[in-house]
Amino acid sequence: MDRERSIVTAFDEVGIVKDHRTGEPIEIKGNDKIYKAVLELSKYGKITFSREQIFKSTHYYFHFFKPVETLRQLYNLGDEMLVLCCIGSINCFKSRTKDFIDYLLATKAEYKNRLDKITCILIDDNDDIVNIIKEDRNANPDSRLIVPFSYSELINGISESELQNRFRDFLFERDLFGIASPLNNDTYFYGQDRMNLISSLYGKYKQGEQAGLFGLRRIGKTSVLNLLQIRIEQDGGAAVYFDCSQYHHQRWNSFLHQIVVEIEKKYKKVQTEDGNTRIPKEFSLPKSASRYTEAKAAKSFEEDISSLSEVLGTRILLIFDEVENISYTTSPSENWKTGNDALFFWQSLRSIIQTNNTLFSFIIAGVNPKCVELSQINGCDNPIFGMLRPQYVTLFNLKDVKNMVSGIGGHSGLYFDEEIYSKLVEDYGGHPFLIRQVCSRINTDLLEKGEERPYTVSKYSYEKNAENYRLEMAGVIEQILGVLETYYPEEFEMLKRLALDGRTAFRKRLGGRENAIVHLLGYCLIERAEDDYFVRIKSIEDYLKNKYYYEKTATTQDQIREEVRSRRERIEMILRDIIFHNMQSQYGKKSKERLMAYISGTNDQTQLKRMRDVPFSQALKELYFNQLKFIMAKDWKMYQNIFPDKVKFEQFFDVINSNRIDAHAKDIDEEDYAVLQIAFKFFEKALSDFF
Repeated sequence: MDRERSIVTAFDEVGIVKDHRTGEPIEIKGNDKIYKAVLELSKYGKITFSREQIFKSTHYYFHFFKPVETLRQLYNLGDEMLVLCCIGSINCFKSRTKDFIDYLLATKAEYKNRLDKITCILIDDNDDIVNIIKEDRNANPDSRLIVPFSYSELINGISESELQNRFRDFLFERDLFGIASPLNNDTYFYGQDRMNLISSLYGKYKQGEQAGLFGLRRIGKTSVLNLLQIRIEQDGGAAVYFDCSQYHHQRWNSFLHQIVVEIEKKYKKVQTEDGNTRIPKEFSLPKSASRYTEAKAAKSFEEDISSLSEVLGTRILLIFDEVENISYTTSPSENWKTGNDALFFWQSLRSIIQTNNTLFSFIIAGVNPKCVELSQINGCDNPIFGMLRPQYVTLFNLKDVKNMVSGIGGHSGLYFDEEIYSKLVEDYGGHPFLIRQVCSRINTDLLEKGEERPYTVSKYSYEKNAENYRLEMAGVIEQILGVLETYYPEEFEMLKRLALDGRTAFRKRLGGRENAIVHLLGYCLIERAEDDYFVRIKSIEDYLKNKYYYEKTATTQDQIREEVRSRRERIEMILRDIIFHNMQSQYGKKSKERLMAYISGTNDQTQLKRMRDVPFSQALKELYFNQLKFIMAKDWKMYQNIFPDKVKFEQFFDVINSNRIDAHAKDIDEEDYAVLQIAFKFFEKALSDFF
């Protein structure tokens, strides 16, 4: 092996290798190859620190690099960057290398506040390191930004244009806004309230208390829980995450057994800095599933988790995310939804905690805290009723939005006019996922246009495309609201009524029953100001207004007549279109001939004459509304997938046809209006894919 390089002297003004605090020369750690590569890199900045360290049985050399102002400005780099050097085939890039990068940038207190936490430089022996990092980037989109170089290319000399091209390739070509999966580190984690929330949850864990974390879909709950796990494990604790959507098919006693299995599985693999595993390989529990019968499950679980807590030397945090899936009244599985599985499961956990809270604690996470607010389950006391105080993941404020968008954007070569941050808050209420998706759309559009980076997005450009962005977010909004509509329809209806009917009507409907909207306030979907209520996220309000336009409460006969007219015309238009395409597909050029045969018995000769003289598409338009039902009945097989219940189809069709109050300026009484509403909803639901 090459001899280690001793103290380096200055070689030019930019490349002075001196400690930035003391001015003393810095000893570049590593061999001759490392020295020559770092020497070449220092043409574009200063090396301010150098050290070697063993991490998980692997030897690493790392340095701090202070890039020149041009690089810092172009790529939004911090004042100093990490440069990690890997040597030899044993020490090539692998998962533990990324673990070490995370350790230096996020864990090591003396480094993490000094270094750019998103971008670092990697120098590797493998001449194919560029492709290796590209493949890893595609597989792990939320990982830190690694700009790779091989020793050979640095030792042979690298020009400024080559250096910049490498930075561009690994920074500007990646859609950092488009990351949709939960975050597994703090690289792109923003929001001071969320950092405070992690500290609060960590404090409860340390005290052996239980916690509940709730909030809208895509609001960032899982990211908070992932970072909480990291913090706990960095401090020597243990935490295991359970996505309950994967476990509701198991019975309560089987799930208890699975918890033990997953704890041991995780910590048998987790290495400490010295290369040892958290749970010694020789450790083994008597964890046979046969010990977890309904009669013995609680006792077996207590014995096993006690053994695990002892060998780990710490309290274990159990995180139950998507808790609706194992909750009474909301689970997809009947044993949990209507049976006693939720009762027995929480009884088992609570009884152990009441006896000894040093073994484990738990966090319940989901959309709605209903599971801890129900006082009873099938007539028995709910074991977790009132056991914890729900905490909500809230929306970003203007400062958080600016930090997130400018921070991520800067590393992508995107900058935004100041006014855009306020517009993003107004349009998307500070929902971070919605805002990132909009910015991802902006980024994609610019990539497709081939705009050169860095690029500044103007407020005029945003305003011009704002409506298109809102339309494109409809699918995400539907996903966010879907769980409310499915599991908590009363809350969804209250939100819908505020969006459709306005503040005054909403207050009357609420009638002082604040408990009816306490969760909506917690989600930050509704905001209260001066005894009035508002939908905080404008894009969600617009979505509800557009999708449920015909459900707006009509208060006068004129409004009711207008509603009846517009809803019937919309249904009629879609039915005509469906009939046209089905008959064209089934009968081709004979479609009009078949249509005329169906209605040949009509006494309206004028109508028949008009239809004979025009093409098929025009002839369809000459049909009266009530004739559409007759035509569809003739070929019912073509329509039964849309309307599986033919009797209801005919009954509700007749209800709509007989209540043409708009055409005759008639009034309608409350009972008939209610029946008409049911008929409209039947058709609108069946035809929802065509709207």
